[in-house]
Amino acid sequence: MHLKALLSVFAVLCLTLVAGQERDCDEIARRCESCVRRLNNPSDRDLPNFNRQCRERTQRNWRWRNVGRCELSRLSCLGWERRMSCADVAELAGMERRRN
Repeated sequence: MHLKALLSVFAVLCLTLVAGQERDCDEIARRCESCVRRLNNPSDRDLPNFNRQCRERTQRNWRWRNVGRCELSRLSCLGWERRMSCADVAELAGMERRRN
């Protein structure tokens, strides 16, 4: 009888610990914003090279809008199971898909 109770408590504890490790992508973005405000170099915040390259790569399928460092961190968190190509970023960011 005690073994069943012990196993039950252990199972509940394990499930609670796993559920507590859920990603909070919005919190990551908020913390990023507080740090990024201190950066003096706008290219560190705005990622112009990344945005230019992704705009070129996705121009046939997506209307690319610029994403900043913190939004990209949030999207990477949301898409942790993806490769995070430019098309993945556009989809997760809710960018408009072009009609062909």
